[in-house]
Amino acid sequence: MGLTRFCLLAISLSLFGATLLHGDELSDLDHYIEKVRMEKQVPGIAVAIVKGDKVIFAKGYGIRKLGFEGNVDEDTIFQLASVSKTFTAAGIGVQVDKGKLTWDEEVIRHLSPFALKEAYASRYANARDLLSHRTGLPAFGGDLLGKLGYSSEEILYRVRFIEPATSFRNISFYSNVGFFIAGELLAKLAEKPYQEAIKSTLLVPLKLERTGFADRLQDSNTAYSHAIIHDKVQVVPWDNIRGFDAAGGITSTARDMGRWIAVHLNGGKVGESRILKADTVKEILSPSMVTEVSFTDLPPINDDSGLTYGLGWNNYHYKGKMIVEKGGALDGVRTVVTLIPEEKLGIVVLANLNLTVAPEAIRGKFLETYLGKSSQDLEKEMKAREEMIQQLVSGPAKKGKQLPIGHSLDLYTGQYSNELYGNFTVVNQDGKLSIDAGPAKWKGKLTSWSNDTFVITWPLINSGHEQLTFTFGPEGYATQIYFENLGTFQRVESNKD
Repeated sequence: MGLTRFCLLAISLSLFGATLLHGDELSDLDHYIEKVRMEKQVPGIAVAIVKGDKVIFAKGYGIRKLGFEGNVDEDTIFQLASVSKTFTAAGIGVQVDKGKLTWDEEVIRHLSPFALKEAYASRYANARDLLSHRTGLPAFGGDLLGKLGYSSEEILYRVRFIEPATSFRNISFYSNVGFFIAGELLAKLAEKPYQEAIKSTLLVPLKLERTGFADRLQDSNTAYSHAIIHDKVQVVPWDNIRGFDAAGGITSTARDMGRWIAVHLNGGKVGESRILKADTVKEILSPSMVTEVSFTDLPPINDDSGLTYGLGWNNYHYKGKMIVEKGGALDGVRTVVTLIPEEKLGIVVLANLNLTVAPEAIRGKFLETYLGKSSQDLEKEMKAREEMIQQLVSGPAKKGKQLPIGHSLDLYTGQYSNELYGNFTVVNQDGKLSIDAGPAKWKGKLTSWSNDTFVITWPLINSGHEQLTFTFGPEGYATQIYFENLGTFQRVESNKD
């Protein structure tokens, strides 16, 4: 893209009442995106910038798939990961506008099978609670349900067995299960499956023709997933979110996402298309629940910026402006969408590399360019956070002396059950233990740690590693398994006669 086009973009922005960026500043941002892409080893990135109701910049960088021809452009399809949650919130907003419910109306009035572990939360939880992570559900608790092959009805039933991490509306914990429930609520209100509800109420009216769900992998202009494994960038399998579409299953492009941003910056309307009432959009983007800043919330978010959950979005402050943002991560994908509502300005960054901070680095540069330099060294802090995030998915470090495996491998095998996750089957194949989890037989590989303790590694890179310990009974074979995160599974079927 030449300087002439940058100048034309800057001139066009002046039509909105204020010049966003001069040509050289846009050029600097363009060069910065490519610089970050190269430094972070990201195969491909797509970016769109919106001012008012116009997508004034959309461009792709790099390649769709390592080792193959095909550049990323503004129409390349990426998995949105948790940015999908913004669609779920808007979908509920459409139903609010139709008068089918209010944000603060109890879910149980519309979704009778719904229940949480605590009776009070089951009775009074509403759409706002689900969309702002304040139901008491634990952070990422129950995520495995989306991989085990259960139907939506079965998952909704099993949610009642998730132990709460806090009391209702006390502390916010990021919950994908909460958004799964919101998706089921939307389907009930719309009287059609979640995917069809999103398509008919949002995608079709907005003409988001390259936005859909995981089946879009069949499109040739699709960004493949990548991860750095053993210091080398490699293609990794597409992370099929399966039952949790409402939490992370939508796919889109930079161009389509630019139009999606414009809806939120213009009170629910783009051109002649009104999708949401202005008051509904304001409610969606406004803070609903305070949350703590963690090391995964990247600069310029810090303890001084504040951090809250809106409905499907996050909120913080930078240079006196409220920033509305949503990021996402799946295996091999990172995304971020950032809005400055007061300025009717937004940016979307899509990247096809696992756990990269490139999207936040680019949006940080964008915020600094438009609103002024941060008091933090954003690049330095991003690098430090990136190293901490990578440690999340690395194997646990062994300390001290480890004992050999405590028993014959066949004494560990058999079927074990947990009321939340159902049946796990431990199998011994060619002298190696693994677990077939749920109806889908989601495979977890077991590695000896010490005595009867093992480390389980699920197929997804972002799943990390979890320790589990077998308990043996007087019969001589294992009677239960205790997982650090998943809880206790009791043997229900022996491998013995």
